[in-house]
Amino acid sequence: MSKKRIIFLLPGCDIDAKTRKCVPVGGYKVVYEYANRLADDGFDVVLAFSHARCSYKNPLRHIYSFAGYLYRKLMGQMRAGEYFPLNPSIQKWFPYCYHKPFITFSDTDIVFATAYDTAVELNKFSQIPQDNKYYFIQGYEIWRDNPEAVRASYRFGFHNIVIAPWLGDIVRESGAESTLITNGLDFQRFSLNKSIEERSPSEIVLLNHTLEHKRVKDSRAALDIVKKQIPELHVTMFGTCNAPKDLPSWYTYHRQPNGQELCDIYNSGAIYVAASDFEGFGLTIGEAMICGCAVACTDNGGFRCMAEHEKTALLSPVYDVEALAKNIIRLISDNELRYKIAHNGNQDIRQFSWENSYHKLKTLILR
Repeated sequence: MSKKRIIFLLPGCDIDAKTRKCVPVGGYKVVYEYANRLADDGFDVVLAFSHARCSYKNPLRHIYSFAGYLYRKLMGQMRAGEYFPLNPSIQKWFPYCYHKPFITFSDTDIVFATAYDTAVELNKFSQIPQDNKYYFIQGYEIWRDNPEAVRASYRFGFHNIVIAPWLGDIVRESGAESTLITNGLDFQRFSLNKSIEERSPSEIVLLNHTLEHKRVKDSRAALDIVKKQIPELHVTMFGTCNAPKDLPSWYTYHRQPNGQELCDIYNSGAIYVAASDFEGFGLTIGEAMICGCAVACTDNGGFRCMAEHEKTALLSPVYDVEALAKNIIRLISDNELRYKIAHNGNQDIRQFSWENSYHKLKTLILR
């Protein structure tokens, strides 16, 4: 195989703004997994973490941003992916932005935009052949810009890759084509270690997140309803951020659990709850299924990749707290239903392997 350089453009570092420590971010972890496998296969791989967008219209914004960049560089805060075991051959670049003199591309480089901002920047690089540009679409990023601008980015003429069918639908409706490559899941890190039948039915697992679209407040509101009917309910919550200040005594919180700790958390629960109004793919419900949780979640495109109502999960309409609570109560009250959902999920999720996903990605870039 001829050795090619593959560059992934990432929108900043995965560092917590308060602690300045690297924290797990789902979209970054997916990129790191592909980067590792490409490096293992003999490719030169670069992860390029831009500090700022080059499209700031206000000059003062550039001055302020560049000053922050220099400060972080001098203070050794340009770090990323420290929680992920990256292949040591992978290079990490920390340019201020993706333009000269901060970064130089070759006309033989294969370059991946991994988010809307990076796609906008990649579209400006005339030195990179259009056939060497890829757009890894992990979500419908309308929080970055207005919907039409985001849809326009799908028509840049890159090789669009979507991680879920619902994203493929949006790309097609926008007037472009895409290739579906679903995310893989880590079956070495996550496993079923405790019998599904031996778990306490009132043990719930829940992700805490600061992003509004995760709708953690809806999950908590649904669990408040369940608690009134099932007093023994207990929730194990985990996340990269601090525990909510108003967390009741029947919650146990784990901040930034490592891989084994997170696997143990999933295995301690009978039911995993998620109420997002949208997800690109919904990695956590897949992890929960691997570890034997029955899933009660909202009906969005990302979850629907893995969650089939009454088969591998119980789905409820987005924002419908009462319906989510009802599904949780059903799973707690009906052991046979919970066993069926958990076992079906645990079996069905095995189709989402990194081996399958990487084979499709590698085939695409070597076509």
